[in-house]
Amino acid sequence: METEKVTVRLPKHQIAWIDTLITLGEFSSRSEAIKRAVNLLLRDIGKEVEERKKTWDTFRELQAYVEEVKKYDKK
Repeated sequence: METEKVTVRLPKHQIAWIDTLITLGEFSSRSEAIKRAVNLLLRDIGKEVEERKKTWDTFRELQAYVEEVKKYDKK
């Protein structure tokens, strides 16, 4: 996979937390920890977007149903 270098500024307490996780062996580097965090964020956001899409699809279906009911209600 092709990668691109980016510069990120984080609060010192977050860097300290990442460094502690590296010391504990959870990650081999800051880069690895940040890549994992970004992957988790994107996965979670993807799930949220999918849920919103499902909600809007259901809402549109209900709107269409209500419009059909209104047609028969007027008769």
